Amino acid sequence: MGKTISIIGCGWLGLPLAEHLIGKGWIVKGSTTSEGKLIQLKAIGIDPFLLDIADKNSFDPNFFNSDYLLVNIPPSKNYREVRAYLSIIKAIEDSGISKVIFISSTSVYPSEDQIAYEGDTESIANDTNALLDIERAFQSADFETTVIRFGGLVGGVRYPGRFFTAEKEIKGANQPVNLIHLDDCIQIIYQVLNKDCFDEVFNGVADTHPSRKEFYSIAASLSGRDNLNFNEEDIAFKIISNDKVKRLLKMDFIHGDLIQMLKDDSLWNRT
Repeated sequence: MGKTISIIGCGWLGLPLAEHLIGKGWIVKGSTTSEGKLIQLKAIGIDPFLLDIADKNSFDPNFFNSDYLLVNIPPSKNYREVRAYLSIIKAIEDSGISKVIFISSTSVYPSEDQIAYEGDTESIANDTNALLDIERAFQSADFETTVIRFGGLVGGVRYPGRFFTAEKEIKGANQPVNLIHLDDCIQIIYQVLNKDCFDEVFNGVADTHPSRKEFYSIAASLSGRDNLNFNEEDIAFKIISNDKVKRLLKMDFIHGDLIQMLKDDSLWNRT
């Protein structure tokens, strides 16, 4: 029997991740808050569960009977405070699952004209950044947690800059972008599992950091849109380092060069 993982949140990232793991021989249990999505999950080989982290009564013990658990809840107003996660943390502790991956964001780093490394957040006080507080709640629980801080997410149906128009001013023209393609998100998670790399924090961003103006101008041109309106005023920036994830997981990014990624027609539906 293959290894078993439970995935909380089978959306843009969780669903293709589950498909990838199933293809590698894993047994995948997946949760959704939508009853109508249960059939979709089952159709691709996921053992589906209806689960809402805000409702303890929805916690099925069978869902937590796995070797690993991944928490991948898209940020929203309802899930931006530690207290929203306390019940699910307690359920994980009670289940006996010992290894958890928590999907976070590089938004935990302030923009201070710096290169940001994983350890930089250690000096940030509690109650300063809500997402960082949630990370710490998982890290201090009675199981091993690896936190993956992804940059801006692109790939699949997420074409870069798809909401930008000539009428909308885009701030930070000269700011470097910190983005990652879906394929590399999946690769990082798989390598954490494959190498059993827990009690760690990893940044997940591509190798290159073109300016917002360069990157989104190319994205717009390739999708038949031109003349985006950029504000050239300098504002504070950050460049997220991916050195640690490459060094510890011994991986190369599939789409490390963001400009080359943009120009690869096989990756996008530009309409």
